[in-house]
Amino acid sequence: KFGHQTKKFDSAARQDFSGSSWDVGVRWSPLTYSVFDFVTSKQTGESTGVGDTVVGTNYGVTWSHAWSSRLRTQALASLRNDAFQGAGITRKDDTGSFGLKVAYDFRRWLKLGAEYTHTERDSNTSNFNYKRNLLLFTVGATL
Repeated sequence: KFGHQTKKFDSAARQDFSGSSWDVGVRWSPLTYSVFDFVTSKQTGESTGVGDTVVGTNYGVTWSHAWSSRLRTQALASLRNDAFQGAGITRKDDTGSFGLKVAYDFRRWLKLGAEYTHTERDSNTSNFNYKRNLLLFTVGATL
Protein backbone atom coordinates (compact mmCIF):
# COMPACT_ATOMS: atom_id res chain seq x y z
CA LYS A 1 0.00 0.00 0.00
CA PHE A 2 1.23 3.46 -0.88
CA GLY A 3 -0.48 6.70 0.01
CA HIS A 4 -0.44 10.21 1.36
CA GLN A 5 -1.22 11.00 4.98
CA THR A 6 -2.57 14.25 6.38
CA LYS A 7 -2.99 15.11 10.04
CA LYS A 8 -4.78 18.37 10.89
CA PHE A 9 -5.20 19.73 14.40
CA ASP A 10 -8.10 21.85 15.57
CA SER A 11 -5.71 23.89 17.70
CA ALA A 12 -3.63 26.56 15.94
CA ALA A 13 -0.91 25.90 18.53
CA ARG A 14 -0.25 22.48 16.92
CA GLN A 15 1.62 21.87 13.68
CA ASP A 16 -0.27 19.95 10.95
CA PHE A 17 1.45 17.12 9.08
CA SER A 18 1.27 16.03 5.46
CA GLY A 19 3.49 13.41 3.83
CA SER A 20 3.87 10.03 2.17
CA SER A 21 3.01 6.73 3.81
CA TRP A 22 3.44 3.08 2.87
CA ASP A 23 3.04 -0.46 4.10
CA VAL A 24 4.91 -3.10 2.08
CA GLY A 25 5.53 -6.78 2.73
CA VAL A 26 7.32 -9.33 0.55
CA ARG A 27 7.52 -13.06 1.27
CA TRP A 28 10.16 -15.26 -0.33
CA SER A 29 10.10 -19.01 0.17
CA PRO A 30 13.20 -20.61 -1.41
CA LEU A 31 12.19 -23.95 0.15
CA THR A 32 8.84 -25.27 1.36
CA TYR A 33 10.15 -25.26 4.95
CA SER A 34 12.07 -21.97 4.87
CA VAL A 35 10.49 -18.50 4.51
CA PHE A 36 11.87 -14.95 4.46
CA ASP A 37 9.58 -11.99 5.18
CA PHE A 38 10.70 -8.46 4.33
CA VAL A 39 8.56 -5.55 5.60
CA THR A 40 8.74 -1.78 5.56
CA SER A 41 6.29 0.93 6.54
CA LYS A 42 6.03 4.65 7.15
CA GLN A 43 3.23 6.17 9.19
CA THR A 44 2.45 8.85 11.72
CA GLY A 45 1.82 8.15 15.36
CA GLU A 46 0.46 10.07 18.28
CA SER A 47 2.83 12.19 20.28
CA THR A 48 3.69 11.02 23.77
CA GLY A 49 4.04 14.56 25.05
CA VAL A 50 7.04 15.45 22.84
CA GLY A 51 6.14 17.40 19.70
CA ASP A 52 2.85 17.15 17.81
CA THR A 53 3.41 14.14 15.53
CA VAL A 54 5.79 11.19 15.40
CA VAL A 55 6.71 9.98 11.91
CA GLY A 56 7.94 6.40 12.09
CA THR A 57 9.73 4.46 9.35
CA ASN A 58 10.17 0.71 9.90
CA TYR A 59 12.31 -1.91 8.17
CA GLY A 60 12.33 -5.59 9.13
CA VAL A 61 13.33 -9.05 8.02
CA THR A 62 12.33 -12.42 9.46
CA TRP A 63 13.61 -15.89 8.57
CA SER A 64 11.40 -18.81 9.60
CA HIS A 65 12.72 -22.35 9.19
CA ALA A 66 11.23 -25.75 10.03
CA TRP A 67 14.14 -28.06 10.82
CA SER A 68 11.79 -31.01 11.25
CA SER A 69 8.08 -31.60 11.81
CA ARG A 70 8.67 -30.78 15.51
CA LEU A 71 11.41 -28.13 15.58
CA ARG A 72 11.04 -24.59 14.20
CA THR A 73 13.18 -21.46 14.53
CA GLN A 74 12.73 -17.84 13.64
CA ALA A 75 15.41 -15.14 13.38
CA LEU A 76 14.37 -11.52 13.12
CA ALA A 77 15.89 -8.07 12.80
CA SER A 78 14.28 -4.65 12.57
CA LEU A 79 15.11 -0.96 12.49
CA ARG A 80 12.73 1.87 13.35
CA ASN A 81 13.41 5.57 12.81
CA ASP A 82 11.14 8.01 14.67
CA ALA A 83 11.16 11.74 13.90
CA PHE A 84 9.25 13.93 16.36
CA GLN A 85 7.78 16.99 14.68
CA GLY A 86 6.14 20.21 15.82
CA ALA A 87 6.59 22.63 18.72
CA GLY A 88 10.24 23.26 17.76
CA ILE A 89 11.22 19.67 18.63
CA THR A 90 14.22 18.10 16.89
CA ARG A 91 14.17 14.68 18.57
CA LYS A 92 15.09 11.66 16.44
CA ASP A 93 15.20 8.06 17.68
CA ASP A 94 16.74 5.02 15.98
CA THR A 95 15.64 1.71 17.48
CA GLY A 96 17.23 -1.55 16.39
CA SER A 97 16.14 -5.00 17.43
CA PHE A 98 17.22 -8.57 16.74
CA GLY A 99 16.01 -11.84 18.12
CA LEU A 100 15.75 -15.59 17.89
CA LYS A 101 12.81 -17.87 18.65
CA VAL A 102 12.72 -21.65 18.89
CA ALA A 103 9.62 -23.83 19.17
CA TYR A 104 9.51 -27.56 19.79
CA ASP A 105 6.44 -29.80 19.65
CA PHE A 106 7.33 -32.16 22.49
CA ARG A 107 4.06 -34.06 22.10
CA ARG A 108 0.96 -33.49 19.99
CA TRP A 109 -0.59 -31.72 22.97
CA LEU A 110 2.56 -30.07 24.44
CA LYS A 111 4.57 -27.26 22.82
CA LEU A 112 7.70 -25.71 24.34
CA GLY A 113 9.42 -22.53 23.25
CA ALA A 114 12.07 -19.95 24.03
CA GLU A 115 12.68 -16.48 22.70
CA TYR A 116 15.46 -13.91 23.07
CA THR A 117 15.18 -10.30 21.85
CA HIS A 118 17.71 -7.47 22.16
CA THR A 119 16.46 -3.92 21.59
CA GLU A 120 18.51 -0.75 21.63
CA ARG A 121 17.30 2.82 21.13
CA ASP A 122 19.69 5.64 20.24
CA SER A 123 18.16 9.09 20.55
CA ASN A 124 19.63 12.52 19.98
CA THR A 125 18.02 13.29 23.37
CA SER A 126 20.17 11.11 25.63
CA ASN A 127 17.46 10.73 28.31
CA PHE A 128 15.59 8.41 25.92
CA ASN A 129 18.45 6.00 25.12
CA TYR A 130 18.03 2.44 26.36
CA LYS A 131 19.02 -1.19 25.92
CA ARG A 132 16.74 -4.11 26.70
CA ASN A 133 17.29 -7.85 26.71
CA LEU A 134 14.18 -9.99 26.85
CA LEU A 135 14.18 -13.75 27.46
CA LEU A 136 10.89 -15.63 27.36
CA PHE A 137 10.01 -19.29 27.89
CA THR A 138 6.65 -20.61 26.74
CA VAL A 139 4.63 -23.74 27.40
CA GLY A 140 1.49 -24.53 25.45
CA ALA A 141 -0.79 -27.43 26.29
CA THR A 142 -4.12 -28.54 24.84
CA LEU A 143 -6.68 -31.01 26.11
